[in-house]
Amino acid sequence: MNRVKTFSTRLQGLLLVSLALGCDSIESSPSRMNRERAEAQAAPVRVIPIHPARKTLTRWIELPGQIDAFEQTPVYAKVTGYVDKVEVDVGAAVAGPERDADGTLVREGQVLVELSVPELKEELQQKKALIAQALAEVRQAGAAIKLAKSAAVSARTKVDEAEAAAEQVQAEFDFAQSEFTRMKDLAKRGTATSEVAEEKGKQLRAADAKRRQAQARVETARAGFAESQPLIEKAEADQKTAEARLGVANADAARVESLFAFTRIRAPGDGVVTARNVLTGQVTKPGVDGGEPLLMLGQTHILRLVVDVPKADAPLVAVGAEARVNFSGSDSETLSVAIKRTAWSPGSASSALRAEIDLPNDQGRLRPGMLASVKLKLAERTGALSLPSSAVLSADDKPYCFTIGAESRVVETALETGIRAGDDIEIVSGLTGDEQVIGANAAAFHAGQAVEVVEP
Repeated sequence: MNRVKTFSTRLQGLLLVSLALGCDSIESSPSRMNRERAEAQAAPVRVIPIHPARKTLTRWIELPGQIDAFEQTPVYAKVTGYVDKVEVDVGAAVAGPERDADGTLVREGQVLVELSVPELKEELQQKKALIAQALAEVRQAGAAIKLAKSAAVSARTKVDEAEAAAEQVQAEFDFAQSEFTRMKDLAKRGTATSEVAEEKGKQLRAADAKRRQAQARVETARAGFAESQPLIEKAEADQKTAEARLGVANADAARVESLFAFTRIRAPGDGVVTARNVLTGQVTKPGVDGGEPLLMLGQTHILRLVVDVPKADAPLVAVGAEARVNFSGSDSETLSVAIKRTAWSPGSASSALRAEIDLPNDQGRLRPGMLASVKLKLAERTGALSLPSSAVLSADDKPYCFTIGAESRVVETALETGIRAGDDIEIVSGLTGDEQVIGANAAAFHAGQAVEVVEP
């Protein structure tokens, strides 16, 4: 009798499961009534519920990655010329310029290619000759200034001498005039003869002539001094003109000298020659319009590990996030590194976010083109409420789970989920942690279904 009852109970349970897994079509009212009547008559399905657990969830994803050179620098010619020497070949390690802590250049980059440009060399010599000529003009103008200033001093001295002589002659004139006036008065009173007065008049006229002559010399000296000032100004202007010519000559020579320096093509940085497209005797053309670069340099002491993160996980990728790297075909240990930079937004073509990791490669064991397996740590939640993935369902992209409510009936509970870590899903809202949740075969249940709770 008990066996029959047990078989009947199992049969009723299977009937309920079959109903729960039925088609998605809209159930008619008669069939619903029949189902509800069958459920009411059937024994509840036995379930062992689970409770949401609080734990630390860590979201990791594993993606393929590829190593690229940190920089690939094409080397072009700056000037047109013939290739005189090619100092390096494919695979050669080259050294770039070196600077001190203040940024001052202490060593130029290694010479890679030497060009022959004879006309540029001759032009540089011509510019240097123009510098020498302009410098001589500056010196000549300086000498002219000194000469003009010396002449001005001499003219000033002559003015002073003429003015001093004029003062002396003026004094003699004043004395002669005084004597003539006195003798003229004495002659009127009869004290002196008219001959004496007439003699004093002649002396006065002679003194006056000397006075006018002295004044003329003063005017001449002053005119000479006045003429010396424009000569100084002219000499100073000539010096400025000569200095300007010297500046132009220096700038022109510096320009040609800079171009001539490009006949020795140097390494822009440390790296390895990855391609060579130049031959001795070849004519080079300046810039990218000249076709292929003469050389390609790859910077290899630091490499880029590029990872394309799927769009769904892109919002979780952050600079500084932990990454664990294993290299294909390599027995080396796992490298623990960090994401150095991201493209910030997924690309329009692949809908993936580009993330880059800088890999030190001082020993040169890594090469561009190598593949790697990258395990990225996207997020970590401490003390997060979680459910196993088997307990979380979704309808119209809205997650939910089944909890056991009053009268041991199934309740559909809407959820807001967070990260997924392995088989665990973070529950952001919807549960408190005290609920009884159907964790196994949740899709076989439906809201309102009666169940029998069995403690684990």
